[in-house]
Amino acid sequence: MAQSTLVTANDFELRGRDTQITFSTTSFGGTPQFFYSGPKGKHSFSGDEIDIQRTALGTEVTVTLESIPDLQTITLTLVLPDVEQKQGEEHHFKTVGIFTTNHTTIAGPPPVAQTYEIIALSGVAKFLTF
Repeated sequence: MAQSTLVTANDFELRGRDTQITFSTTSFGGTPQFFYSGPKGKHSFSGDEIDIQRTALGTEVTVTLESIPDLQTITLTLVLPDVEQKQGEEHHFKTVGIFTTNHTTIAGPPPVAQTYEIIALSGVAKFLTF
């Protein structure tokens, strides 16, 4: 009996509370792609616009949704688990997205520099060949 080779999921589709997110670690052009549609608008990101960090939580994927000087910057961080699977498999999972609002003012730093909004997400992880 032949052994199946495990692959790392590279495509994630997530949904939650009026929100849809698609993240691929690679694409036909070889760069990561991130699409967000939800209460904070519709946004698409690629390549260096996406910050990908390995942390104790798994993989954190962060994009900037809004940046207004002397007011605020809003980022979205998606927390993704490590998913190893046989090619052709899909795995369902639950995770969170974190909207971080970094408050800025022309008068100096505010008393509370960041506020957070957490959304629950359900998703599917799969491996795509590009």
